[in-house]
Amino acid sequence: MQTTAQSCHDSLLNRIKELRALKLEQEARINQQYIDLKNSFNIGAVLKESIHHIANDQDTQKNLVKIATTTGSNFLIEKLLGRNTSIRGYISSLLVEKVSDSLIGKWISKL
Repeated sequence: MQTTAQSCHDSLLNRIKELRALKLEQEARINQQYIDLKNSFNIGAVLKESIHHIANDQDTQKNLVKIATTTGSNFLIEKLLGRNTSIRGYISSLLVEKVSDSLIGKWISKL
C-alpha cells in the first residue's frame, strides 16, 4: 500500500514539474506575441515593414526608379532651359521632357 502511495506521489510530483515547464514555455510564447503585437502598432515598425515589402517587389522598385529619374530630369531641364523665363524656354523644356520621359521609360523597361 505504501509503495502505491509513494508511486502516486512521485507521479504527481513529475506531473507538477511538467506542468511548471509547460507554464514557463507558454508564458514565454505569450510574452513574445505581446511584443510582436506592440511592435505592430509602432509607426516606425509599420514603415520598416512596408519598406521591406517594397524592396522585395520588383514592379514597385521599377516604378520608384522611374518616378525618381523623371522628377530629377524634369528638375534639371527646368533649371537648364528656364521653363518660366520665356515661351521658347517653356516649349523647349516641354519637348526635352517628353523625349527624356520616353528614353527613361525605355531604359527602365530594360531593367
